[in-house]
Amino acid sequence: MSSSTPVAMDAVLAGRNTGYFANRGIITLNLILIIPLLSSYATGYDGSMMNGLQSLDTWKAFFNHPDANALALLNAIQNVGQLVALPFCAIARDNFGRRATLVFGAAIMLLGGLLQGFAQNTGMFTAARGILGLGLAFNITAAPLLLLELAFPTQAAPLVSIYNALWSLGAIAAAWITYGTFRLTNDWGWRIPSLLQALSSVVQLASCYFIEESPRWLVSKGHEEKARNMITKYHANGDNEDYLALIEMEEIKETLRLEKEALATTSYLSFLKTKGNRLRFFIILAVGFFSQWSGNGLISYYLTLILNSIGYTSQSTQTLINGILTIWNLVTTLFFALLVNKFCRRIMFLVSTIGMLLTFIVWTALEATYEKATDLTGEGSPGVARDVLAIIFIYNLFFNIGWGPLQVTYVVEILPYQLRARGLVLYNFFVACALIFNQYANPIGVTNIKWKCKLPGHLGPRNKLTSSDYIVYDVWLFVEVLVVYFLFVETRGASVEETAAILDGTEIQLALVEGVARATEHEGKVITNEKSEGGMVAKVRQS
Repeated sequence: MSSSTPVAMDAVLAGRNTGYFANRGIITLNLILIIPLLSSYATGYDGSMMNGLQSLDTWKAFFNHPDANALALLNAIQNVGQLVALPFCAIARDNFGRRATLVFGAAIMLLGGLLQGFAQNTGMFTAARGILGLGLAFNITAAPLLLLELAFPTQAAPLVSIYNALWSLGAIAAAWITYGTFRLTNDWGWRIPSLLQALSSVVQLASCYFIEESPRWLVSKGHEEKARNMITKYHANGDNEDYLALIEMEEIKETLRLEKEALATTSYLSFLKTKGNRLRFFIILAVGFFSQWSGNGLISYYLTLILNSIGYTSQSTQTLINGILTIWNLVTTLFFALLVNKFCRRIMFLVSTIGMLLTFIVWTALEATYEKATDLTGEGSPGVARDVLAIIFIYNLFFNIGWGPLQVTYVVEILPYQLRARGLVLYNFFVACALIFNQYANPIGVTNIKWKCKLPGHLGPRNKLTSSDYIVYDVWLFVEVLVVYFLFVETRGASVEETAAILDGTEIQLALVEGVARATEHEGKVITNEKSEGGMVAKVRQS
């Protein structure tokens, strides 16, 4: 028996094999999507490489043993480059296409990687890292959109979560490359890891011929036939009679129509005009800053200082621990990325944040215990040092439950179409700001903070963390728990319209679906929901 209710995408896909290996079209598409997935690898490589280089005697000697200020600049300048590029990323992405923006970013990153690897002085190394950040901004703003807009509908959220998880793959590569090259007693010990940062850009540039453009962008530029052929080829396995392509095309056109109407009356100020949009703004702000300010920045960029504080000071031990930690992060993040459609987003964020808070409290206590033993005997307890090392791995496990895989996924899910592009720019802006502060403040802060709150002017430089450095994060993580509990909404399994209904009210819930239904009727077809033994399924018939 037919219903007049507009069809939803889940009804369209009911009874259909939607697995990653369902057919030749989906398999081919997912192989293509590996290319934009490499963009996340590039971001992970950078953080882990800088961690490793700080342990290398050859790197420290070449750059005259950089103090806290110099180290902060070398780490933060990459994100300054990203911040400079962000205003131009949306323009490039919307005018020249997602594919062109990705490739352009890869080309700039290749240039930066070469300059970094062949740097002759600190100024050249710093400039190279700024250029890397500039290219990375273009690269990482195009990559998630390509994944979202090219992926098979049911696979978009997991693929974006996997994209976040592949940060750890880049970290693994950098960590183990550095572990291998520290044995070199000349400058190639640090030049090889620096040059290999450009490897992902080389792969993306070499395979750019295979990258498909977003069908959504093609439709926006009037290339509807190309978009339809692409969706048919990959999503419908080349079947021109499959109505899935029709549904997707009409949804894209209706979305673009709504966006065009909204753009005439929306701007970045729109995030402050309604209660729902203000909530979106604060959630994006929270995700951007919390993803970098949860203590993970200490591990990502200053693991050397942490290990120094518990007695692991040799470069071989430090690079080995860095390498093992990156493998742990990849395994755990990928595991939870594949489960994002199984558990509630809000629950994953809460478990992740509460777990990080508890482990940081234990971490602080262990660090204080180690310091107390050092003050009394001149040498800390090896058993406590091992406990701290274990806590670092446990902390990363909790981070990877929610904050590792869900950042971009959640931001996209809470945004209506007309605010999605601006929302992603805001997210990347907040992440860049958080990273710059994190990378610049941490080494200076850990040089000047002591347990007994002495005046900064009375302290000399140091190259390790103390328990007092962790207390800031204990307090901050408690604040994060409160924000997640009271502000974050559930989006798992909800369409854009259903999420909008939660944030804005029910009046817009059916706008897009009804628009698609009207448009398909104009195409000469009627789409309905019909009951079957397996539940509601979509049917298409000639009008």
